[in-house]
Amino acid sequence: MRREWTMIGVSVALFAACFLNYRPWRGYSSDRKVEIIAEPIRIAHNLLVEGEFRDPFGALPTGRTAHIAPGLPFLQFLVLKTLGDGARGWLALQTLPVLALSLGLALLPWAARWIGLSAWAGVLAAIFGLLTKPGAEPQWEAHLAGLLSLLLFVSVYRFETHRPSTLFALATGVLAGVIFLLQPVVALPYLCWIALLMRRRDIRGRVAMLIAMPLAISIPWSVRNYRELGTPGMRDNLGLELYVSFNDCASYSFEENLKHRCHETFHPNSSIREAEQVRALGEYNYNRERFHIALNWIRSHAEAAGTLIAQRFWFFWFPSTEGFDGYRRQRARWLYLHAFTLASLVGIYLIWKQRLPCAPYFSIFLATFPLIYYLHESAPRYRYPILWITLLLAAHAILTLCSHAFRARQSR
Repeated sequence: MRREWTMIGVSVALFAACFLNYRPWRGYSSDRKVEIIAEPIRIAHNLLVEGEFRDPFGALPTGRTAHIAPGLPFLQFLVLKTLGDGARGWLALQTLPVLALSLGLALLPWAARWIGLSAWAGVLAAIFGLLTKPGAEPQWEAHLAGLLSLLLFVSVYRFETHRPSTLFALATGVLAGVIFLLQPVVALPYLCWIALLMRRRDIRGRVAMLIAMPLAISIPWSVRNYRELGTPGMRDNLGLELYVSFNDCASYSFEENLKHRCHETFHPNSSIREAEQVRALGEYNYNRERFHIALNWIRSHAEAAGTLIAQRFWFFWFPSTEGFDGYRRQRARWLYLHAFTLASLVGIYLIWKQRLPCAPYFSIFLATFPLIYYLHESAPRYRYPILWITLLLAAHAILTLCSHAFRARQSR
């Protein structure tokens, strides 16, 4: 019992350290207003004002949309409806991702223990998170997705090592459905985890609930998208994102594309011409057309497309907003992240060598989640939903190697 209270105390300290590290109230004033910058908050604002999930782009109103999954805009809508778009709403929206990140770091010691690692690996991983200090991203889902993906990972992993109750299976399925509404990219690793679990015949009935519940939660949104837009997908932005990411002026990153004014030409957030096309064609047809334009560009510029994909692969794992030259001017927190990324490679090797049951689950998440982002103009926030894995594997590697070194020294 004393150990449990110690872990609770450590978690509270980690939560407080992270929250105070960000201080989301900085910049607060009584006349502060919510800034409508990113697509999710624009949709949330339109939902508040017009009662519809529509007009995600800044250049022009373009109509009803499935450009963004509904989870974050709906949550932001609830904040705006409850607290307004003034100072209180601004503070709540600033605080929400910091709370999610702080809670995620605070849970790492418990998560580490639940999946067969040392609780101290979780503590060290949380400290690594404090050192790297990822951006708060107040208008995006990155840290909320990170917290929920941590909870989902631990919950699904329990099916590997236990025979969970029906209620636990239902709760895990609901959690998966909520994540899909927030960040649909998690669906691919989740389905791979389900395939792994189907090896166990004794839990197949409960595993079926892990499929049924997310479907039940996702279907209403898919039906809405099909009826109003012509697509059953959770999101309908792949064509646009490929179009922006593969063209004659495209660079590897979002920041570089902004700098080179690529977005002003290709993205309806900045381009009136593209926004008019969205409005004229409809979002679904626009995305289909832009998908084929991007695909034709990739086919006719295979070498350039391959270079962009290779750069995005690299910068997803070793981010820099100014290319390779930017490494020389990066802040220490980014250098820490690169070091922890390298250490996590040792960590993934060690958990396989130690034959820990969590090894395939980690590997699946790391292999499948980033795939879409290798095709997409890169931004550091895309990695945040799985950053906790890097931190945890790095911590496990360092503790394991230190333990081996200590034992070797003792045996002399």
